Amino acid sequence: MSTVATLFRLSAEDRRLFARAWLALVVARIALSLVDIGRLRRWAARSGSGHRPVKRIVWAVRAAGRRVPGATCLVSSLALQRLLSGNGHASELHIGVARRDGALAAHAWVVCDGEALDSGGSEDAYARLIAWRSAEPT
Repeated sequence: MSTVATLFRLSAEDRRLFARAWLALVVARIALSLVDIGRLRRWAARSGSGHRPVKRIVWAVRAAGRRVPGATCLVSSLALQRLLSGNGHASELHIGVARRDGALAAHAWVVCDGEALDSGGSEDAYARLIAWRSAEPT
């Protein structure tokens, strides 16, 4: 089934959430090249008054991420934290490193309510370097 047909089968609210996730991914992807990291962190952590559940936000970022070229784990994590924050969910964006086949590998993931949301369980293999907290919900 085509992406367009799949989108039209979603509820209007899920279509809006998917569109927001896609836009957040594109903005994060472009901003990584153009904007200093402090500004990007503030953008990702900005709180809002949305009400969508965490699981739907994770679904939207994963689904949209498959359709955005260059949506790395860092791009996806920034977009995920942005949408979580905008919907009143506090989170932490983690960046870690590990040695893989003699080379250094990096990974980013988001933790919300003590659960790693987008790492597929691989976060334990990485030594955490930094964690960026979103603003607490208001």
